[in-house]
Amino acid sequence: ILTAHYDPTFSEYSYGFRTGRSAHDAIKQSTAYIEGGCRFIVEIDLAKFFDTVNHDRLMSRLEKDCTDKALLKLIRRYLRTGIMSDGLVEAREEGTPQGSPLSPILSLIVLDELDKFLEKRGLRFCRYADDVGLYVQSRRAGERALATATKFIEETLKLRVNRDKSGVFRPGRAKFLGYTFWRRKPVAHPKSIDRLKQKLKAVFFRARGSSLLATIKRLNMIL
Repeated sequence: ILTAHYDPTFSEYSYGFRTGRSAHDAIKQSTAYIEGGCRFIVEIDLAKFFDTVNHDRLMSRLEKDCTDKALLKLIRRYLRTGIMSDGLVEAREEGTPQGSPLSPILSLIVLDELDKFLEKRGLRFCRYADDVGLYVQSRRAGERALATATKFIEETLKLRVNRDKSGVFRPGRAKFLGYTFWRRKPVAHPKSIDRLKQKLKAVFFRARGSSLLATIKRLNMIL
């Protein structure tokens, strides 16, 4: 119900958890920005996004669009699904339960406010789930955009920006969805390649004594 209602209203620059809008599509859009003259990428890292979604803020947004009180009550109860802490179950005060089919659409609804904010300010952006990239023509413009977006994210959405992992970078130094951009073309980021190598080493180490079919299945999960 929520997906059918909200998805048509989401930004065309929002990818992830949406049918027909894959990570590869997000990379294509990023490449188009760079080929169009954007010389800097603003990376915004949302710290523990799924664990810090503000319940009151989300419910306020839903109440504006939904008149089904029973559904709203159900969502509120779902958000407060207990978490285990020191052997005791405690009500969740913020964040969305991981692994549930409802979490993706709720996350999209939360971050749609950020998309609309960026669009109103004429900023070029690309967002895949909670990975956010802004595309600008100068470092100064990037620093202004980062400050503006950070203020909105923290003061309005009540989320947190990881300042250690956020910043303004040249395309060749940036990292978006595991890619960087060399001569305006997307290439796998060195850190992504290193992680893949480590995963492959682990698979082949475990392959000792395993059947060929089991090893192939593990490789398919990675590749």
